[in-house]
Amino acid sequence: MNNKWDVIYIGNEYSTDNRTSSHHIAKRLAAQHNLLYVEAAGLRMPRFSISDLKKIFSRLQKAFKPKPAKQANDFNLLTLFLLPFPSTWWISRFNKKRAIAKITARSEQLGFGSRPIVWCTVPTLAEVIEQLYPQAIIYYCVDDFSSLPGVNQNRIVGLDHQLSQQADLIFTPSMPLFERKRKQYQHVLLSPHGVDVAHFSQANQPGPIPDELANISGPVIGFFGLIEYWIDIELICFVARKLPQATCLLIGRVTVDLKQFDIPDNVLFIGQRAYEQLPDFARRFDVAIIPYVLNDQVFNSNPLKLREYLATGKPVVSVSCPEIDKYHEVVNIAQDYEEFAKLVELAITNDNPQASVQRQKVVEKDTWESRYSKVCQHVEAILKNKNSMEQ
Repeated sequence: MNNKWDVIYIGNEYSTDNRTSSHHIAKRLAAQHNLLYVEAAGLRMPRFSISDLKKIFSRLQKAFKPKPAKQANDFNLLTLFLLPFPSTWWISRFNKKRAIAKITARSEQLGFGSRPIVWCTVPTLAEVIEQLYPQAIIYYCVDDFSSLPGVNQNRIVGLDHQLSQQADLIFTPSMPLFERKRKQYQHVLLSPHGVDVAHFSQANQPGPIPDELANISGPVIGFFGLIEYWIDIELICFVARKLPQATCLLIGRVTVDLKQFDIPDNVLFIGQRAYEQLPDFARRFDVAIIPYVLNDQVFNSNPLKLREYLATGKPVVSVSCPEIDKYHEVVNIAQDYEEFAKLVELAITNDNPQASVQRQKVVEKDTWESRYSKVCQHVEAILKNKNSMEQ
């Protein structure tokens, strides 16, 4: 890549503690190109909950800071604060004008050229993208957004369709999403997630264990990630009751109401921890679990944590979905609660170093660097083709 691109990167809220595939790609783009990361508004309407009120307050603080925010890796961050209730015509019009004005002003401030690349990982701003006069539109479609909790399904389907029609390239991480998209749109490519192998493999090497885990005795059944409605809390509680000698340790921000569940004492929710700390926590895991609720979103997903777990070398027990089933040789896949608990127990008692090495070997070439390189090759080809047509 000889020429630097000017990239307006439209994604969800950037958080170093909740790394998604879009964040990994953004980080690598920023290392080689000029990148403005635009935090678009959420896809769902805010609720009157403490979690959502904190998020709104945080966005307001960032959106109205006198100086632009800049991440440690030296790319610029623009937080858009748009009014809720976008279905109201005048609010929708206000939001569009504000988004265009803010993004254009910051792009000019950064010295971007007149025709940037617009790279979207969410469809939130589909209605304004063409008014940014992009050289190319890239849609890195990482999820079935219309099946997310609390969204206006018809509106999100419409935005996703509009962005997909505009896009010069659509990348999807899972085969079900790829198959669905390519029936409707052109230039759809399968691009599975990568993994930070060097980072997570530290969990299988001697090193520190966080002090807060010092008092935990016995086996640890571990999980890290966002604890949303797609996490089967009932399944976790079932496993904990079946294995009372073990501790179910869940690391991540909790957005569901845990009071509605009868949670055993050996289930611990310790909250969100920094991405950099996750290998230290995983070092204490005896087994890692993927306890998903089986719904449309999960069916179309390609869980990033699957490769991260495998990179730790720890045994993995998971529910079944198409992208996880591809790893059946190194992942213990359960069809029901009873089998899930049994496979967790077997993983704790029967694991061995050879199996650990095999798990890590399966993902050792699936680095984010290799994924990023392949994605950019396709983008370069599109840019070259568009430039030749314009000459």
